Amino acid sequence: MADRVRFLGRVRRADLPALYRSADLVVHVPWQDSAGRVVLEAMACGRPVVASAVGGIADTVIDGVTGFLVPPRRPEQLVTATRRLLADPVMRQGYGIAGADRVRARYCWDRIAADTAAIYEQVRFA
Repeated sequence: MADRVRFLGRVRRADLPALYRSADLVVHVPWQDSAGRVVLEAMACGRPVVASAVGGIADTVIDGVTGFLVPPRRPEQLVTATRRLLADPVMRQGYGIAGADRVRARYCWDRIAADTAAIYEQVRFA
């Protein structure tokens, strides 16, 4: 496995998009609540993800559409999901496209601003 996995340590922010795009898929499996920036960045770069179903990640990743969600601390399910994606380049490509579409549609600044304004309006009139 040493010829296929590299641990890079700290990576400059400017280098992240190219790094994400160089990967076949991105695995992000925190054990606790996580905002999910890593999966958003990977999806924005058109990469499928395998991620823990915790915190904001569970809302960001659509299981079976943009990647796979696995329960935290379940390595056997992590391995199964990762192997499934690695074995199927068509699935990886489809999930990558779906993920990029989801990020553009749901997490662009215009959408975030509109959703925030709508919440403020609801609170104001509540």
